Amino acid sequence: MLKRILTAIVMLAVVFGTILGLRQLYVEIADVVAMLVCWIGVYEMAQAFKKSEYNAIKGSLISGSILMYPLILFFDKTIGRGELGLLIAILVALAVAISEFTLIHKFELKDLLATVFILIYPLATFSTLILINHSAYGLMGIFLALLIPIMTDTMAYFVGVTFKGKKLCPNISPKKTISGAIGGLIGGIIGAMLVFVLFDVCSVFVNFAHVGYMSITKSLGASAAIYVIVGLIGGILSELGDLGASWIKRKAGIKDFGKIFPGHGGIMDRLDSIIFVLPLVLLLISVVSAVNAL
Repeated sequence: MLKRILTAIVMLAVVFGTILGLRQLYVEIADVVAMLVCWIGVYEMAQAFKKSEYNAIKGSLISGSILMYPLILFFDKTIGRGELGLLIAILVALAVAISEFTLIHKFELKDLLATVFILIYPLATFSTLILINHSAYGLMGIFLALLIPIMTDTMAYFVGVTFKGKKLCPNISPKKTISGAIGGLIGGIIGAMLVFVLFDVCSVFVNFAHVGYMSITKSLGASAAIYVIVGLIGGILSELGDLGASWIKRKAGIKDFGKIFPGHGGIMDRLDSIIFVLPLVLLLISVVSAVNAL
C-alpha cells in the first residue's frame, strides 16, 4: 500500500507540473496519457486472462482500442456527443469479436466472454477519462478522478496502520482492515474537498485554457455538499476498484498485472482504484452540465 501511495504522489506531482507548465496544451497531453492508459490496461488484462487460459480475441481488442479515440473526438467536435463515439467503438469491437468467434473456430465461449469483459473493463471505463477531459468541467474532473482515490488510499493506509483491528476482506487482501476502510472514506471526502477549494473557492485555474466555469453551482454551500457526497461515494468506489482488481489477480494466479512500474506493478495495479471513480465523475459532470443548461 505504501508503494501505491508513493506512486500516486509522484503521479500527482507530474500531473500538476504538466498542467502548470503546459496550461494551454493540457487537454492534448491528457488525451495522450488516457490513450496510453487504455491500451496498456487492455494488454495487461488480456495477459492476466491468458494466465487462466482465457484467450481474448485480439482483433476485437485492437479494433476497439484504435477506433475509440478518433470516434470520441469526431462526435465530440461535430455534435458534442463524444460518448456516442465510445459506444460505436465498443459495438464495432463487439461485432468483430463475434465475427471472429463464429468464423475462426479456435475460440471457446469463455474467450468471447473474456473479450467482452475487457472491452468494458478496462477499455470503456478508462476511455471515460477522454470524455471528462473534453467536457466544460474537464480539469476539475481530472483532479477529482485523481485526488479522491489518492486520498482514499493514503488515509486507508495510515488509519489502518494506526488503529489496525478486524480485517476487511482477508480472503482478498489480508492487510486491509475495517478501520482503514473507514479512514479511506474520510480520505475520499478530503480529496473531493481539496478540489472544491482549488476550483470553486479559490478558482486557481480560472485563467487556464478550456476552463469555463467558476463553481459547479451558484451556491458555495450547495457545491460543498455535492463534493462531500461525491467524495464519499468515490471513496467507496475506490476501495471496491482496489478489491476487485486484487480478486481478479488472485483468481488469475498472478501477483501483478504488469511490470511497467518497477517494483510497483502495471497500469492496472496502480490505477485500479481510479477506474471506478471515472464513471462517477463523468456522471457528476453530465448532471451539472445539464442542470446549468436549463
